[in-house]
Parts: sequence; C-alpha cells; structure tokens
Amino acid sequence: MATVREATPGTQDLSTFQTVIQQQEEIFGPLISLYNEGSNNIMTFQIGPSPDAAHRVIIDTYIDHPPLKNGFVLICISNCLVSGTIQSVAAYRKKS
Repeated sequence: MATVREATPGTQDLSTFQTVIQQQEEIFGPLISLYNEGSNNIMTFQIGPSPDAAHRVIIDTYIDHPPLKNGFVLICISNCLVSGTIQSVAAYRKKS
C-alpha cells in the first residue's frame, strides 16, 4: 500500500482544514491518518482511486470520545492543531 504525507498549517480553522483534506483526497486518494507535528498537521493518504465528492472525509472536534455519526464510518482520530490550538479531531467517511 503506497502512501503519501502532506503537511498543512495548524493555524487553519476546522472548515479550512477539512477543505484541504478533501482537496488532497481528490489528488492522492483516501485519507488514512492525521497527526500533529510542530506547527503543522500531517495528513496521510493511501495512493489510489479518489473518493467521489459525496464520500470525501468530514472532520469534527470532540471531547473525551469521538461521537458516532449516523451513516458515517470513523476513519481516524488524532490530536491536531485547529486555529493554532491542539484539539481532538475525528475524521469520518459516509458509508457506501
């Protein structure tokens, strides 16, 4: 399984961070992990067919435990910078 890692600034708000992930999925393939490294967030993608627009990742912040989202599958969780503050982030994909 070939992967690619891309960095994005941790100063982005949640909506912008999600848009960047979705744009990168369009280029590389599906997101498989997120993590924080210094002042950036690192996104890892599995190189392959890109998810269609309806199945691109959505992200949300949470406290304690990532919530279940009806009709979505949890892809990954991580501590990431959102608007410059470390937060727990969950990435979800709509079920096929």
